[in-house]
Amino acid sequence: MVEDISKIISNGFGTYTKNLNICVPFVLDFILSFSLAMIMIVLAFAFIMGSSISDLENAKTPEAIAALFYPLISQHIMEIALLAIIILLVVFFIQAYFLSGAIGMAIQANESGRSSLQMMKDAGKKNFVNMFFAQLLFGLLSLAGIVFIVPGAMRTDFSQILTSENTGNVALLFGGFFLWIIYLVILGLLLAVFSYALVADNLGPLESMGKSVSFFKQNKIDVILLFLTVFFIGIVFVIFDAIIGSIIVNNFLRESINQFISLVIIQPLTTILFVRLYMDKTNKKLFVDDLLAHPNDLVDIGKNNI
Repeated sequence: MVEDISKIISNGFGTYTKNLNICVPFVLDFILSFSLAMIMIVLAFAFIMGSSISDLENAKTPEAIAALFYPLISQHIMEIALLAIIILLVVFFIQAYFLSGAIGMAIQANESGRSSLQMMKDAGKKNFVNMFFAQLLFGLLSLAGIVFIVPGAMRTDFSQILTSENTGNVALLFGGFFLWIIYLVILGLLLAVFSYALVADNLGPLESMGKSVSFFKQNKIDVILLFLTVFFIGIVFVIFDAIIGSIIVNNFLRESINQFISLVIIQPLTTILFVRLYMDKTNKKLFVDDLLAHPNDLVDIGKNNI
């Protein structure tokens, strides 16, 4: 059966409301990633500071604290850089497992109408290595766009960035940032479904990206429309955040609400929608609630089962 983009979105929303447990991988990912990162940072801080920790009690001003930290940071710059890389890789590994699990659950939900946490474990275990390298490659491809800002950054005197003599260089720098954004949008569209293809078709990192590019070429309009739909959901979230910010003064509570919305609504819903798009356009089995389906949908299902 082939659904148009409106049916993919409406059926995707219906699937999400009946499978709220798909938020579990995203919540666990956030908790574990944040906890491990904080533990590693605290241990590294204690190691770098060493006996100087006691001197913090005598540092009463920001200038005194900076004077205490600067030489220590200078002495351990390589260790700090290595730690940052290790934390990043650990977080990528955790995310790879839970993202694979979430996509596996979304596939199961779109296929049968229900998802289980056992699928999170199975899909995570089966795909996390390939997902890790695919996510790492995608991150490197995203960072490659930094070449657009290099010319402007090299020519701009940041100590006099607001002076008239620096106007052309600043314009070059901002033009570079604009080109980087355009590059990221194009990259995001071309590789919009690589992670979903990786799990759904059990592909390797390069294969999944190749599949995503060919998928986009064959389904440009649908991918762009769904991309815009998710972008619109994000805009609604930003507006909601602004409203909450005007009501709730406590920053911690405000950030907690934002994180809750992201982990429980936006990320699971986005995953379900893109998984359903990929499954539909690659002729995979899709579940449609008979009580909510249009009669034509039921006819299509009957034809597919013959």
